[in-house]
Amino acid sequence: MLQDELKEIRTQLRLAMNGVISASMREKGIVYKLNFGVPLPEIKQIAATHKPDSGLAAALWKEDIREFKILASLLQPMDEFSAQKAEQWVKDIPYLEIAEQCSHNLFYKLSDVEDLLLGAVFNVQDEYARTVAFLVWAELFKEGKDLIAPVRAAFIVECMRTIAWPDFGASFKEKQAAVKAMKFYGRQSAERARQMLGGFDEFPEFMKTTEGQEIYNDLKFEFEYCR
Repeated sequence: MLQDELKEIRTQLRLAMNGVISASMREKGIVYKLNFGVPLPEIKQIAATHKPDSGLAAALWKEDIREFKILASLLQPMDEFSAQKAEQWVKDIPYLEIAEQCSHNLFYKLSDVEDLLLGAVFNVQDEYARTVAFLVWAELFKEGKDLIAPVRAAFIVECMRTIAWPDFGASFKEKQAAVKAMKFYGRQSAERARQMLGGFDEFPEFMKTTEGQEIYNDLKFEFEYCR
């Protein structure tokens, strides 16, 4: 039955494939064993024709196929997923798009999401772990959710360390994800907006740089615009 369903999914993807999108990704260095180039809305439509199933999601996730990995994040039942399993998935994330889709479709809905956040944000071994942590924080704050004090404190400290510490060596994708999460956190209240902006006071050297000024002004405009 599982193999039949996988075969059906392959057929659906072939019918929806877009060679232009696939070729464009390859040109940008995004290379999979197989990439059908199917746009996200159509991937979601395909997911809607299948029942969420842990075995199916696991079979999809293990393949080096772009659409399979995205479908896995859409078809994994939440009641059969945990922070520990999410950490295993993070190790297999090949590109930023997959990190974004897993965070948006699956990870932030975990009942033990705080365990995932604390495990991921302090994990400098896996390339996408910290990026996933910030993306999940962004999803949670977007939904207006709050977190226990230690996890919230870790978020604030790690955001500033990521974007403002010159020797920390955060990747561009980590910085982008951190700024995104800061925006959604600051939107929650005027107090939290001040908290985000106030963190820059501790990094005067960073604020002298063009990057520092751009990030600070971007956040400031975001918070003022959303009031």
